Amino acid sequence: DPMSAAYARSIAGLGHGGPPARGRRRPRRVAAVAVGPSPEAVEAAYTACEESTRASSATFFFATLLMRPTQRRSVQAIYAWCRELDETVDGVEALRAPKEEADRKLSAIEAELRALFDDDRGGGPVVAPSSAPETIALADTIRRTPGLEAGPFLDMIAGMRSDLAVTLDVSTGLPSRMFDDWPALREYCYAVAGTVGLMTLPVMGTARGYTVEQASTPGIELGIALQLTNILRDVGEDARRGRLYLPLDAVATHGLTPREILDGVMDERYEALIEDEIRRAEAHFERAADGVRMLAPAARLPVLAAAEIYGALLQKVRDNGYDNHTKRAYTTTWEKLRAL
Repeated sequence: DPMSAAYARSIAGLGHGGPPARGRRRPRRVAAVAVGPSPEAVEAAYTACEESTRASSATFFFATLLMRPTQRRSVQAIYAWCRELDETVDGVEALRAPKEEADRKLSAIEAELRALFDDDRGGGPVVAPSSAPETIALADTIRRTPGLEAGPFLDMIAGMRSDLAVTLDVSTGLPSRMFDDWPALREYCYAVAGTVGLMTLPVMGTARGYTVEQASTPGIELGIALQLTNILRDVGEDARRGRLYLPLDAVATHGLTPREILDGVMDERYEALIEDEIRRAEAHFERAADGVRMLAPAARLPVLAAAEIYGALLQKVRDNGYDNHTKRAYTTTWEKLRAL
């Protein structure tokens, strides 16, 4: 399983000095795009990515406003690409269309991505002027960012494809894919979110004395914390889509069954389960915060802001009486500012 292998390489030794260094990779020759969109079209693509980020996640967009302009553009381009990938699997149109169509789109996105990272073209990535804005902006970001690699992007595609394969078992009424324990769920969290830390780290840069490999560990930790927060916020929404992302061993420990959770159970057992998972997410946020010193000074505030603002959603779940079936946790603009 390519995703599992990449995950193992990326999180080996989490909390123990970071993942092992990757194999040698030929330096990318940074050069102007030989054939592709005009400078005006590239600028328009970045603007579209900014608007996509603003519309998709107020929290993430707020954090990017604290970045340097060049970092902000590149991070928003990466985020917009990730959002488009997510829409391909979980968007309204995707949910209404046959899964085969989404799978074809994922395959096309993967082929396009591999072409963007192809070093054998003798220059920067070549992208058609008719490409989607997020693709045009990502191609420009790849060209401008030494050290940006295809691996995390491909791992995310594999994670999204695993979601696409989920169906309801007609004999049990349960999702065909659930997670037996935290290690299994953590692998999924790495694929769909921890990868973002690896994507953006070359853009953000590292502090003097630290390597990208060393700083990768807290970046992955933050992504895992963010995804687990998403899971704890969206249990009800995911259940209505026939999905369950809570680790089954924890569910059983609290005397619950998957069927009860999908049916919207709310009692002391469920509250204790969600509290335990909130604490797990908080522990990952803490480990991520411990590694912020490894980032370039200009990158520390926006990363801390994202962690603090997003982490505040966990307290909102508590404030809602652990009802993540019918109540969606969110923070107001004032609460985002106060979290800083």
